[in-house]
Amino acid sequence: MTIRQVFYQLVSRQVILNNQSQYTSLGNTLGNARKQGLIPWEWIEDRTRVPHHVSMWPDLGNFFSDVKKSYRRNVWDNQPQYVEVWVEKDALSGVFLDITQAYGVTLQVCRGYPSLTVKWEAAARFREGISKLLYFGDFDPSGVDIPKNLKSTFEDFESRPEIDVIALTLDQIRQYSIPPIMSKKTDKRRAAFVAEHGDVAAELDALPLPVLQEMIKTSIEASMDLEALAETREEELEDRDVLEALLRLV
Repeated sequence: MTIRQVFYQLVSRQVILNNQSQYTSLGNTLGNARKQGLIPWEWIEDRTRVPHHVSMWPDLGNFFSDVKKSYRRNVWDNQPQYVEVWVEKDALSGVFLDITQAYGVTLQVCRGYPSLTVKWEAAARFREGISKLLYFGDFDPSGVDIPKNLKSTFEDFESRPEIDVIALTLDQIRQYSIPPIMSKKTDKRRAAFVAEHGDVAAELDALPLPVLQEMIKTSIEASMDLEALAETREEELEDRDVLEALLRLV
């Protein structure tokens, strides 16, 4: 998890207050705990400063081994519709990737409102056949407006994927007893949001992690033909055997 995720989990459990001072204090506490060996270093990740490694191998044998492991058969060749998962926050991408990659689903991180370039490229992916976008974002003026913005822009690009808002919703805030926060007064969409929902906002990060993981998995499986997916995976295993036989000849 990121420090931000840990922070909102503690806020949702009313352990700490939702303010910058508490966030800074938590960051220091987690840093000291890792230095002292109380928390493993790999338990906390930083998604904003990822190094760009150069791929290298000690020899051809190791390279061929990685080639076999990396082979994936295209799951969308026999699916009734194309599916992508979009998440508003980059800080949560690690949680999502663990699940989306297993299903061969593309994950698009919005980082707030996606750029026009991102939307144009996505529109091209969605334009072929039937498609669906599974959206996860905060329940606040911007988080609620982003799916509407996506729909409008996609239509301008003659692309019309079905957009399903999976989380976060007002019902989920109540169901999981997520402490609400006030929406940002500087957000120009605040008046319309408050008029429709009241001055109640919450962060997607505040959802209990197992609940969020189950939402991601369930929404993906509900959007795919699982029997066709199983067939693709069987064919993939057969392809790996063929690939291994070919690599032995090299």
